[in-house]
Amino acid sequence: MPFDFDAAIHKQYDIVPLDPSFIPSKEVAKPHILWVGCSDSLTLETFTLAISQEEVFVHRNLGNILSNGDLSSESAVAWAVELLKVEHIVVCGHYGCALTKSDDPKALYGWSKDITRLHKMNDEFLGKFKDKYDERYREHRLEEIYTLAEAGWLRRQPIVKKAIQERGLQIHAFVYDRETNSAVRLVEIDDGKREI
Repeated sequence: MPFDFDAAIHKQYDIVPLDPSFIPSKEVAKPHILWVGCSDSLTLETFTLAISQEEVFVHRNLGNILSNGDLSSESAVAWAVELLKVEHIVVCGHYGCALTKSDDPKALYGWSKDITRLHKMNDEFLGKFKDKYDERYREHRLEEIYTLAEAGWLRRQPIVKKAIQERGLQIHAFVYDRETNSAVRLVEIDDGKREI
């Protein structure tokens, strides 16, 4: 299923401080969380969430990308959802990510093509508010909508959709902030009324 750029750029969401006990520890040596993070984020899953290493299955790549057809990412999701039967999937971006800052469409042989397009759309969308938003806000917003878009893309994948319907698998979007050494949770709002 393709990346929905228009929906991504118009997402409405709240930014909520992340309580480390948001996903409670089960205190067992079995993964119940799939963590999809960026290779250079320096985010420690066991610091961000109060869990042990044995409770999380970690997949990292440049830009926490799931939607570009990468076999490694698809395999990690399939393994975690179908074999490990994880109860939570966290897509965790981070502010200041070099990949989301780049707007070069040729960068990394197409690895970041979706981010590049979203970067351009974000600038166009915020262009009408030039006096209201500074560069830091633009960068933070891009990372947030990108992370939400990857989580949304993941929700639409058949094996994930089935696990959500049949056993209540939950998908979460987090963004880590190096400056504060803390993470936030991105909570989508449907029609400005209801969390999804």
